Order: sequence, then C-alpha cells, then structure tokens
Amino acid sequence: MSGTNTKRRRVYYNLLVLLSLLVVIISFSPLVLVKDKVNPTLFNMPFALWTNILATIILVFFTFIAGRLRGDKGDFSSDN
Repeated sequence: MSGTNTKRRRVYYNLLVLLSLLVVIISFSPLVLVKDKVNPTLFNMPFALWTNILATIILVFFTFIAGRLRGDKGDFSSDN
C-alpha cells in the first residue's frame, strides 16, 4: 500500500512542478506584460504588478504543497 502512496505523491509533485513552470511562463508572457497596459487596476496597482503578485502567491502555495508531499526527509515516503 505504501508503494501506491509513494507513486501518487510523485505524480502530484510532478504535476505541481509543471503547473509552477506554466505559471512562470504565463506571468512573463505577452498575456500579462502588455506594453502601456495599466487597466484593470487593483488597489491602484497596475495590471502587470498585481498579476505578478498573484502569480507569486500561487507559487508560494505550490511550494508549500510540494514540501508537504516530499516530507521531512526530502523523499516521498509516507511517514512524514
């Protein structure tokens, strides 16, 4: 049973790595970094600033979850 749990943790971890790369690529793409675009604003911050702050918050959350999946020993064992 622990082998299945370890495989599942590895799959979730790899999925988080791919999602993190996707967030980074999108945050530096022309979808977010549009020249002279300040609207929509959030708390008087321009569009590119608040979307990158949001991307940073998402990456911190992904890092937290990935750390929980890896465990205290740095591996994928189920006994954290």
